Amino acid sequence: MLLIFLTISGDLFADISDKEEALAFASFIQDLVHTTQTTKLGALCFMGSDEVSRIMSQEKSFIDLDREMSKFNSCKAIYIAAGVQKGIGSETIKFNKNKIMTIAIFDGFTESGGMIQVQMGRRSFELILNAKVAKDSGVRLSALSTSLIIN
Repeated sequence: MLLIFLTISGDLFADISDKEEALAFASFIQDLVHTTQTTKLGALCFMGSDEVSRIMSQEKSFIDLDREMSKFNSCKAIYIAAGVQKGIGSETIKFNKNKIMTIAIFDGFTESGGMIQVQMGRRSFELILNAKVAKDSGVRLSALSTSLIIN
């Protein structure tokens, strides 16, 4: 499924609804997590509420940290919704110390200590990587994911 989203043209994304775009982001993030090697095993979790996290909440395999923050240590990766970017710094530090991959789609996420920011490029998804955080956490992206890094 990852390959499908990587080859969709930017023009096609311009014509889709917000919900369809959120579904594409949610699917891409799920594939990214599944193809990434980490020192941490566990579930894909999410924190906060936006269209992407609402899609994730429909699947029972995801953990909603807003309801069960005590389970954060059961997470391999945490998607942080756009609505919680203010004040996320202390949480991100805690997740990084526990070697949990953090992913968001809002601007400035990696500059504020997050690990991976996913954004829409001209022809496919693009990744902004906080290389120091990723390395310190033992995260190794797949070759295909590495090719999407733009920084």
